[in-house]
Amino acid sequence: MLDVLVIGGGISGGSAAIYTSQGGLKTAVIDSGKSQVKQVSKLFNYPGIKEITGSELLENIKDQAFAAGTEWIEGAVETVKKNDNGYSVILADGKEFASKHLVIATNLQTSLLESLGFELAVNEKVPSGKIKKVLGIDHDGTSRLPNLYITSLLAGLSSQSVIAAGHGASIGISIVSKETGKTYMWHDK
Repeated sequence: MLDVLVIGGGISGGSAAIYTSQGGLKTAVIDSGKSQVKQVSKLFNYPGIKEITGSELLENIKDQAFAAGTEWIEGAVETVKKNDNGYSVILADGKEFASKHLVIATNLQTSLLESLGFELAVNEKVPSGKIKKVLGIDHDGTSRLPNLYITSLLAGLSSQSVIAAGHGASIGISIVSKETGKTYMWHDK
């Protein structure tokens, strides 16, 4: 059983995984490979990075998560179920994963949230009007279900890469802090 399972290998999901893995939690990411940032040919609005493509940024995040100990799984999620120990996630190929904490960091597969009884509406902070948000999510990504977190655009935040990264990191820190019973802080040396 995993400590943390992240559905979505984009900026927010990858950031959450970096922090939970670095904090010593057994973490895996399920990545469909469909992150919207892959379509960005030049990203200029990420502090500290003068220019990078969306694909390069995702590859850097994946490499950093892997170096911290994250297992990266390619696949599509078919079903999410709440159980006594946390959550079960079944992929389209039939593989099943169990985890105490579940982070949902996908903007494209909102049916998973609806299957868990969440109500969705258009995220008015995304100009296209095509992205949904989950109603009733706190700013820290916590939901009404225990140990289930919802990141970034799904949490009603603005559509900016740096916001997605920060929100994923914040959720990762919250999970590690909850599991260890003390405030988690990770600084480079």
